Amino acid sequence: MRHEKGYGFNKDINITGVTIIEGGKALLEDATLKLTKGRKYGLVGRNGIGKTSLINAISRGEIEKYPEDVHTLQVEQEIEGDDISVVQHVLNCDVERLELLEEMDRLTNTADSKLTKKQ
Repeated sequence: MRHEKGYGFNKDINITGVTIIEGGKALLEDATLKLTKGRKYGLVGRNGIGKTSLINAISRGEIEKYPEDVHTLQVEQEIEGDDISVVQHVLNCDVERLELLEEMDRLTNTADSKLTKKQ
C-alpha cells in the first residue's frame, strides 16, 4: 500500500440503496454503505456472505455514486496460519509505514553507535 491516493476520500461516504447480486443470490439488498474519512476497514466473516463480492464491486466501480479515486486495497483471502494477529497482517501491508519504521531504526542505531564511540 502506498499513501499517494489523490483526494477522493475527502469526506465521509454514505451511499444508500446498494444492492449486490452474485449468482442469482442477493448478498446486499437496498443496503447503506457508510465509510468514515480517515478510517481503514477490513472485512472478516464466514465464507459465502459477500465480503469479496463487496470489495470487488467497489474496486470495479460497480457501486453507483462511489467516488472513483478512493484507494481500495485487497489482500490475499487465504493465508497460512501463524501467530501474527489480523491487525499485524494488515499493518504489514503498509509499505510506507514499514519503510519509515526501518529508517527510524537505522537512524536510532546510527545515533546510538555515535554516542558509544564518543565515550
